[in-house]
Amino acid sequence: MLTTEDLWGFVTGPAPLTVLAITLVVAWPAARWIAGRTGSRPLVAALFLLWVGIVVALTLTPSDPVPVPPHYLEQIGHPRLVLSLLTAAPSDAEQVANILLYVPVGFLARLVWRRTVPAALIGLVLTVAIETCQYSIIGRAGSITDIRNNTAGAVIGALLGATVHGGAQWWRSRPR
Repeated sequence: MLTTEDLWGFVTGPAPLTVLAITLVVAWPAARWIAGRTGSRPLVAALFLLWVGIVVALTLTPSDPVPVPPHYLEQIGHPRLVLSLLTAAPSDAEQVANILLYVPVGFLARLVWRRTVPAALIGLVLTVAIETCQYSIIGRAGSITDIRNNTAGAVIGALLGATVHGGAQWWRSRPR
């Protein structure tokens, strides 16, 4: 079981801190560029990029070498296994945490790109890229359940973003 101390020790390690530092340097100029292309607010785009940096710092940096389950690239040729993993409900706290980790990705992507399906797809593409890269990172194993849970979180976030955006539009257009 992962403890708060374990998580804090990992997050304050050199690799995650380096990723977070790079994210902080790049986020504002990149956010201004994205906002100029999408018509969104630079602050929202910066928050999106900062959250993606946090996700990358937590998931793409080496971890303690422990026995890891088979990587999803080794399982992809077994359709029944893939289907069973994709359709199973989240079974533990780590899987729920994966869902929660990606809710802000979908939510902020929806506010930046102003469309729900592309926002959810951004979450899917991000998680597949991360899970694929984990193939060569010590202590990491990309899994189909992580892809499922992360994508579910991005979809939930995108739908929440659409709801908030719709509510804000209604509020601004109501008769006074």
